[in-house]
Amino acid sequence: MQRISRWIVAGVCVVLAGMAGERAWAQGGARPAGNGAPGLVAAAEKKLAIRHMPRLNKVKQPTPQYSTSASRTSTGRPREWGVFEITYLTFPEWMDEVVVTYHLMAERRGADAKKAYSLYQTTVRYADVPKGEHTACVVLPPAALLRYGDQFIGLAVEFTAADGSLLAVQNEVAGTVLPVDWWKKPDVTESKTVVKREGLVDRSKTPFALVNMDDYEVVK
Repeated sequence: MQRISRWIVAGVCVVLAGMAGERAWAQGGARPAGNGAPGLVAAAEKKLAIRHMPRLNKVKQPTPQYSTSASRTSTGRPREWGVFEITYLTFPEWMDEVVVTYHLMAERRGADAKKAYSLYQTTVRYADVPKGEHTACVVLPPAALLRYGDQFIGLAVEFTAADGSLLAVQNEVAGTVLPVDWWKKPDVTESKTVVKREGLVDRSKTPFALVNMDDYEVVK
């Protein structure tokens, strides 16, 4: 009889321990894993996470205005730039290099009412990135917006490490024109209606370089 009671008590303890583990996982903790704990290993190896992507209909900004000793007064209105900022988090104490590759699709309706698309691609390398929150940013100059279209329908960013391993990827689209993983599909990027263009540059090469400059890492 005492032996049966001991078995019952042991069984209740096992059930309670399992329930406690499930509650901890539901509240944001690590779920108990089997042999090798794959869930815990994956979390421990995570090095970077994308926190925020820009809204494509909110990226246009006027040229920053600075006070100078020059006597000339501008008579024109500030022109608009396409400013694409991505906020990301890094988890190691230091990363030798963070490489960000951008794919941007712009749309323009011509005089004949037909739509034409421009694809901009560029890569920016950041050196000696410490643990914490950072901002990556590329800019499209005003002339490109005026000539080739200022309606942005897709932005994809890929973060890779110095050894080429993929750290994170995210895609922001406006509308339903572009399919999933559109920047990887030749039937999109090589389409006759899409023209590949240069012009997308890191913010350090634009008038935005001096705006909140401590939020950005050094570009290699």
